[in-house]
Parts: sequence; structure tokens; C-alpha cells
Amino acid sequence: MSHSPSAPSSAAAGTPGPAAGMPNPEPQALHARVTALLASPAITERRPPAEEPWPLPGPEPLDLAALYAVTDGLVLADGATLLRRGELARATDWLKQDRSLDWPEGLVVLGEHQELVVVLDLDPTGARAGGGILEAPHDGLSTFQRLDRSALGYLERHAGVGPGDPGPEQRLADAIARRDVAALHEALALPLYPGAERNAALGALTLGSLLAAAGDDAGALKAFERSVAARVRAARRGAGALERAAALRACVAAAREAGATTLAEQLAQQR
Repeated sequence: MSHSPSAPSSAAAGTPGPAAGMPNPEPQALHARVTALLASPAITERRPPAEEPWPLPGPEPLDLAALYAVTDGLVLADGATLLRRGELARATDWLKQDRSLDWPEGLVVLGEHQELVVVLDLDPTGARAGGGILEAPHDGLSTFQRLDRSALGYLERHAGVGPGDPGPEQRLADAIARRDVAALHEALALPLYPGAERNAALGALTLGSLLAAAGDDAGALKAFERSVAARVRAARRGAGALERAAALRACVAAAREAGATTLAEQLAQQR
């Protein structure tokens, strides 16, 4: 993922705000979720709360403020770790310097999970689809996958105490697995995190196949064209034409498998 640095939020540091990309949650609901999380046997280490202030520009996400109010970091049985509040800025600065990372503003090391670094994207300018909780491998720290919209949701899923706050990418993956037309339409209408073009391509291909099987050739054609466009955007420099041809072949095959012969021929003519 490559982004030019963006300016941090002008909101006062230390004043809690909504989690990146999320509506303002009710404090009572947050408290109940945090209580349920901390009661889980999946929590193997819980540190007492500390007086450390929020160390970063912009407001602290409300879910993190609720967590840090009762525990200064966590360790879960599956290895997922939430750093102490006072460690966030130091860990981020150290990693960026050690690996010569050109991260944009708003990316914060939050913890780790096995061989993955867990990163909070505060997305202060709204340039990255609302940010959220990302994972990146230690050997690919500029390649992110968004897992959740909030740190609390991420920890809930790892502890097995709730569905979390899944981001659009997870909703899209679930819709693909269920082959749910309505859910695919809904998920594809949401802004995806930068670098998720192949997810969008697969979702649109799946939607096109389902619509073709239902006899909606016009809707299927739009979905297939969207799949092709997403794959072209994801192609490395200079490989756009090859990727477009491969994407069209996949769409033709999907249309034929769905029994939409005329549509398959129409797509084949675009190659």
C-alpha cells in the first residue's frame, strides 16, 4: 500500500472520539462489551490500568478509551496482544525507523498476533475508507489487510465473545462464501480499504455469476465489467492488458457455467 502522508486530525489529543470508520457508540454498550471481553477465559494476561495519557495526535477512539480505562493492555490465548497505551507511539516510531517504513500519518502499532503486526489506522483525513484494524506480516509491513473497524471488535473476535465490528472486506468475504446476491450488492457498495481491489474483483465476479444464473444478463454484465476493472486496477505496472484479458476469460467462463451463453459470447468479443 502506498499513500502520501496525510495531516493528523486537529482534534485535541486525549479527548476520546469514535473508532475509525465507526458511528459514535453508546458508552453503556461499550462498557458492556468491554466487561464481557475481560471476563473471557481467552484473556491470559490483563494489566492494571495506568495514568498514561493518549500519546498520539487526534482523539483516542472511544473503544480504546473504554479498554484502557480498565486494563493497560491485554494478551489473549491465541497470541493476540494489545500494547500498553504508553507503548503505542514508541512502538510505532521504533518499527518505522527500524524497517525504514514510509507509513502515512494515522497508522499506529497496536499489538501483534503470531507473525503479524496489528496496526490501528486512525485515517485522520478519511483517505483510507475509514481506517480500522489492520494486520501486516513482519516481512511485508506495507501490505495491509483490514480485519475489523475497531480494536474492541478485533479483540472480541479473537476471544470468541462476539462477531466484532467487521469491516466491508469481511462482509464481502462472507457474502461471497454464502453466494448471497443482496449481501454482495450491499458489500460492494461500501468503500474498501486500499489494496482490496482483488477482493472487489472476486465479489463482482461472484455477483455476475449469480445474476447470470438468474437470467439478469444486464445486471450480470455490469458486475462482470466491475470485476474486470477491479483486476486491472490491482495489476502491477505494465500488466494491465494481460490482467484485463485474464479477467475477461474468467467472466466468460462464469457466464457459460451459469448457462448465459449469449452473455458469454458478448464478453468474449471484448477480449
